[in-house]
Amino acid sequence: MTDSRALATSSEGWVIEMMDAYEDAKAAIPFAEAAGKTMTEADLFHMAPLVCVKFRGLIGSEESLSNARNAAIGSYIANQEAGNRNLNDPIMAFAFCYILAHYGLGLLNDEKCQETLQFVESNLAKIKSALITAQ
Repeated sequence: MTDSRALATSSEGWVIEMMDAYEDAKAAIPFAEAAGKTMTEADLFHMAPLVCVKFRGLIGSEESLSNARNAAIGSYIANQEAGNRNLNDPIMAFAFCYILAHYGLGLLNDEKCQETLQFVESNLAKIKSALITAQ
């Protein structure tokens, strides 16, 4: 099933979408366990590119998934090694990869990615609280 959402136009809108995406990815945890795989919230950043492609209505495109995954995971590895962001936090790691996946699809530029990620970092406690309340 595809979603094909319109792109958010504000940092607040991106946070709302990212929270929906996080919940979508989190819903896969029981399926991983049913398949005999161990998956925790700390692993959800791996799913951010897939959810990005799903939310953009591009599920059948291997090229889109590859571009989203390469940008997200490549940037994650580079930033994790450099210690540029708090990527040890599962929600921040997911948000980072979700936003960078959009960069890989050519839907966001570097400036918008940085602006959105700074907003997420500044509001991480509120975002975490909202995600916990939504459960």
